[in-house]
Amino acid sequence: MRIVALALMVGAVMPTAAHAQMSAQTRAGTAISLDRLAQDVIANNPERQFYQRQIETAGVERSAAGRWADPETVVEFGQRRADDRTTGMPLGDGLTYAVSVVQPIEFGGRIALRRAIAERQVDLAKMGLQQFDATLAARARTLGYALFAADEKAGVAREVATRMRTLARVIVSRDPAGPAPRLEAASLQAGAISAERTAAIADAEANSALYELNQLRGAPFAARLRIVRPDMSLPDLPSGTTLAANATANNFELKALRAQFEQQGLRVDLARKARLPIVGVGPYYDRARSDIRETNYGVRLSTTIPLWNRQAGEVAVEQGRQAQANATLINAERRVARDVFDQAAQYEAKRSALGKWDGNTPRSFADTAEEANRNFQLGAIPLAIYMQMQQSYIDATNALLDTRREALEALLMLRALNGGTALAR
Repeated sequence: MRIVALALMVGAVMPTAAHAQMSAQTRAGTAISLDRLAQDVIANNPERQFYQRQIETAGVERSAAGRWADPETVVEFGQRRADDRTTGMPLGDGLTYAVSVVQPIEFGGRIALRRAIAERQVDLAKMGLQQFDATLAARARTLGYALFAADEKAGVAREVATRMRTLARVIVSRDPAGPAPRLEAASLQAGAISAERTAAIADAEANSALYELNQLRGAPFAARLRIVRPDMSLPDLPSGTTLAANATANNFELKALRAQFEQQGLRVDLARKARLPIVGVGPYYDRARSDIRETNYGVRLSTTIPLWNRQAGEVAVEQGRQAQANATLINAERRVARDVFDQAAQYEAKRSALGKWDGNTPRSFADTAEEANRNFQLGAIPLAIYMQMQQSYIDATNALLDTRREALEALLMLRALNGGTALAR
């Protein structure tokens, strides 16, 4: 009787299931791999234009740093009066004016130092863009896998919920012989509600990941994506000491801090060179008129006299900043090394756990849950074993996907700490 009723129920729900599957395919959106998703995010991210603009700005500053200072023009106006040296009587008066153009010339390699500082600024801007791209790619892959895992969780939970509700309707449709069928149906309905709640939570996680991905790639928030099943292999990694040494050499933050430290050393040298005098040279012309007309022209030289050594304060300030940059670099190197060891330990722990599980674990649990469903319909197993098997199917799938996601996040973090380069042994 149970088998006949179940066959009738399955025939009734087949069109509904087909419609639900078609609707799910319609909502799925464009299929895309994790690598293609990372490329799409980097290419279309609107914030990336800021870092590109920073490189252009640093290039302009580098070009301007190698130029001389602008010439200085001096214009003088006045009145001239001539008196007789014997009588003191005025001989005449008139206007006088003078014009000079002076070009300041710096010595001691100050222009070269300023250009070197600007070169470091260009390098910093380029490293900023590279770091942004690496961080963005890692975040895109993390969100992409989170979206894939959430869709998988929701699919498994809905499969179990649909299976339980179908069986509950079959049991209720029979002529109940005592309270057992009604209680079994209620228990199945409760299990379906729990599974549907799990699916709803997974849907919320998928939407959260999707909206952030659409924000990162500059797409409408309503745009749908479906992640192609990614490569599930987790590579062997070098030892923590090797990873830390590679990160020390390749990490973008450490590279930027080293460039800033070198740049600050150049600023100290520039502050010391500021005591050297600046020589101004250029032509002058002046003309005066009183009792006679007088014209003077020639070359004017001017310079500063570093008598009071006011530059000592600037040198001390720049040296203090250099010491601060050095301390920041040392602290960052220690922090990056700690993060490398931490992420490597987390990765190996997750990878070791996944290695103990059979690669076909999700498929085997799915087959076992389906087998439990058939045996329960035939009356071969009790309801308690059936419910436990269905819930174990959901729990095992979630555990596998979450563990793999955590391992992938640790791997991507290690890759970002290593400057975005591969971590192969």
